[in-house]
Amino acid sequence: MDGGDRRMRVVVVGLGFIGSQRARAATVARSTKLAGVVDHDRTHAKAFAANLKVPAFRTLEEALERVDDDSNSPRGVVIATPPGDHCESIRLALSAGAHVLCEKPIALEAGEARSVAMFADQKRLKLATGLNHRFYPPVQDALKLIGEWAIGRTESVRVEIGHRAGEEFLTGWHVDPSLSGGGTLMDNGPHACDLIRRFLGEVVAAQGYVQDAIGLPIGVESDAFALFRNHDRAIAELHSSWTRDDAYLRVNVRGSQGRLLIEADPWRLSGTLADGRRINKRYAVNRLIEKAFRVRYGCERSLVVELEAFAKGPQAFPRPEASGWDGCRAAEMIQAVYESARIKCEVELEPPLVHTPSVARRRARAHENARNRANDPLAVPIGE
Repeated sequence: MDGGDRRMRVVVVGLGFIGSQRARAATVARSTKLAGVVDHDRTHAKAFAANLKVPAFRTLEEALERVDDDSNSPRGVVIATPPGDHCESIRLALSAGAHVLCEKPIALEAGEARSVAMFADQKRLKLATGLNHRFYPPVQDALKLIGEWAIGRTESVRVEIGHRAGEEFLTGWHVDPSLSGGGTLMDNGPHACDLIRRFLGEVVAAQGYVQDAIGLPIGVESDAFALFRNHDRAIAELHSSWTRDDAYLRVNVRGSQGRLLIEADPWRLSGTLADGRRINKRYAVNRLIEKAFRVRYGCERSLVVELEAFAKGPQAFPRPEASGWDGCRAAEMIQAVYESARIKCEVELEPPLVHTPSVARRRARAHENARNRANDPLAVPIGE
C-alpha cells in the first residue's frame, strides 16, 4: 500500500441489508478504504466481495490477522451483525487495536454497553454507534435552529418511528430475543433515543409500556410507548412500532416560542419560529441528489457522512457521530423502558458515566455566553 495513504482500512462484518450498505459506504467515503468483508454466508460474501474487488474473510479473527497493523493507516471494523454478537465482536476488534463502528443497539444489556464503552476508552480507541439519522438534512437543520433559540426553550419532544414489518422480517433474527434483545424498541428505538437526547438534552427518568399486537414470540414487542423527562422536567414521548403505516420518522419539537416538525421519507422540515416566520422546507434538491446517490453507490449518503466523521476522528466535542457512550445511553434508556413496563411505574436512570451534551444545548450555552459577554465583558461563561 502507498505509504502516503492514511485512509482508515475498514472491514465490514455482516452483509445483510444495512451491512451491505455500510460496505459500499466504505468504498465511497474519502477517509476510508474497504479492506474486506466477513459474513457467515460464504457464497454471498465471496460474490459481494468480488463485486467490490476486496477479499472475503471467513471470520473477524482472520480479517484482523490479514489486515495487518500499519502505523500509516489505522484499522477500523464496522459491525453489522445481529445485536447478540455485538459485544464479543467489539471486544475482539478493540483488543486487536482496531477502531469500531457498531450498528445499533450497541449491546443487548445496558451493563454490557457500559463495559465495551469503558474498554474502548481504556484502549484509547474510538468506539462509535451507528445512529445515522442524526445526519439527515432536516434533523441537522432543526438542531441548528434550536441551538440558535429559533423556537425558544425546548419544552417537549415527540418521536414516532417505525415501519410495518413484513413476513420476511418477522421470520428473521429480529424476532429471536436471544439475538435481538427485544422488538421494535431495540430495532428502531436507539435512533429515537438518540434524537431525544439531541433535541431535549440528557434524560433522567423513563416510564414505558410495550405490547404485541401481531402475535410475536415472548419477549418481542410490536409497539413500545415511553415518556422521558430531563432535569428541567421537560418531556419527551416515544412511539416505536412494527405496525406503522405512516412515514418512517416524525419528530415534533415544541419550544416556548415556536415549534418544529421533522419528517423523513420524504424529508421535510416545517413549523413556526419565535419571530413569527413559518418554514416549510421540502428538500427537493437534496432528495434528488440522495436518490441519484443511492442509485450510483448503493447506500444512503448519511452512512457515508457518518463513516467520514468516524474515520477522521474527534475534531470537536461533542463528536458529530454517535460515540460508544451515546450508544450506551440509548441502551440505558431502552432498558429503563422495559423495566418500567414490567414494574408499572417510572424508573430513574443513573447519571451517565460520560457526559455527552446535545448539540442543541451546547449551542444554546454558547449563545448565552456570547450574550453575557456582550452585556458584561467580565461575565463568567456557563459551564458545559
